[in-house]
Amino acid sequence: MQDQNRKRRRSTALAAGAGASLLLAVVANSAIAAPTPAPTKAANNAACPATPGVTPTTVTVGWIGPKTGPAAANYLFSAEAAQLRIDQQNAKGGVNGRKIIMKTYDDASNASSQISAVQKAIQSDNIFALNAQTNTTAMYATLKDNGIPVTGFSNPAFGTDRNAFGANGATVSSNPAIASTATLEKLKQMGVTKLANINHISTGASASGNATAGLIPLVGGLTQVLRIADEPQGTHDATSTALRIKNSGADGAVIVGFIDGGISIMQALKQQGVNLKGVSIVGLSDPASLKSANGALDGALGTNYGTVPVGVPNNAAVRTFANGMKAAGLNPYSSAAPMGFLGSDVLIKGLQLAGKCPTRESFITNLRNLTSYNGGGLLPEKISFKGPGIMPNGNPAVCTWYMIAKGTNLVPDAKATCGAKYIDTASGKVVLG
Repeated sequence: MQDQNRKRRRSTALAAGAGASLLLAVVANSAIAAPTPAPTKAANNAACPATPGVTPTTVTVGWIGPKTGPAAANYLFSAEAAQLRIDQQNAKGGVNGRKIIMKTYDDASNASSQISAVQKAIQSDNIFALNAQTNTTAMYATLKDNGIPVTGFSNPAFGTDRNAFGANGATVSSNPAIASTATLEKLKQMGVTKLANINHISTGASASGNATAGLIPLVGGLTQVLRIADEPQGTHDATSTALRIKNSGADGAVIVGFIDGGISIMQALKQQGVNLKGVSIVGLSDPASLKSANGALDGALGTNYGTVPVGVPNNAAVRTFANGMKAAGLNPYSSAAPMGFLGSDVLIKGLQLAGKCPTRESFITNLRNLTSYNGGGLLPEKISFKGPGIMPNGNPAVCTWYMIAKGTNLVPDAKATCGAKYIDTASGKVVLG
């Protein structure tokens, strides 16, 4: 019996030993056979050369514009819309495994403040690229000298500087002035023959007003009867300006550069009993502006800064933008907000084109070769960043989507007005269209 028990114990021990050996073999073989985890994008990115603003997991960009100062009202919600587009991209994983970080800089519509902000952005914050939404131009030479990719709109650099990308096309030159006839032709259709041409004091607005002044004699049937090139950006005497318009005999006006100022001029004109046949207020895009105007804006042409207006049906890009803004508690009708959004979208596109190891130079080179961009449908046309066109950086936009003020509503046209003609006002030559 004892011998049998000893045999059973030896058999059990042998079986246990064999089982343990088999288990070790299975574990060993499983470890060898298991697939090797794929390296993360961040791990791959670690092999990239050092580049300002870029780490294996992040890329830092900036937004600059007037958060304070006299032009701040014209750029409401631009920075927030820029952040919204970045948040949307980060929710998808960012670009090539990198989340995008956006820093905000206030230039206060002031040249020295702008230069200080840009120096901080480049030297202290080490930004990779910049979304510029401002009417102040002092920084562009510094950005060009440092090879900083910059997106934005309106300022002359977006027509000439290789590193600057206009989200709605190349900005046309102001010396000699190249200007579009689109708005003047629209006003002519409204019955305007005698124009008051008004702009406030800023580089962009002055260039636009001067270009309009040179263009009016070249558009048959229009005469400039009043030129105001020094309207203040902030508080101003709207009644005095309205009286000047009334005394000039103008039956139409182009007002550039200050939305609130343009509205106050129209209210003062109504008080003087003046009803213009047509007036263009660049940037008039928010129906809320009409509620306090008591009908003074009826018939006014509204435009934003180049995008398809909120309220145009069957446009997925507009819905995405507007719904995102509303969900964030922001006003999608702000004229500058879509351009802030697009400025970030162009930055994202440039990062995608720059590849796994982006550099400022690869961003600029690859984006400069992009010939078909429309912000996913937020622009009414496709633009090209590849020059030259009539400007070194390509051609300006040829489509504008107008709105008409009716009561408390801004009603978009059924479609964009396209085929704009651009004229060199120094020579009278048509250079595009």
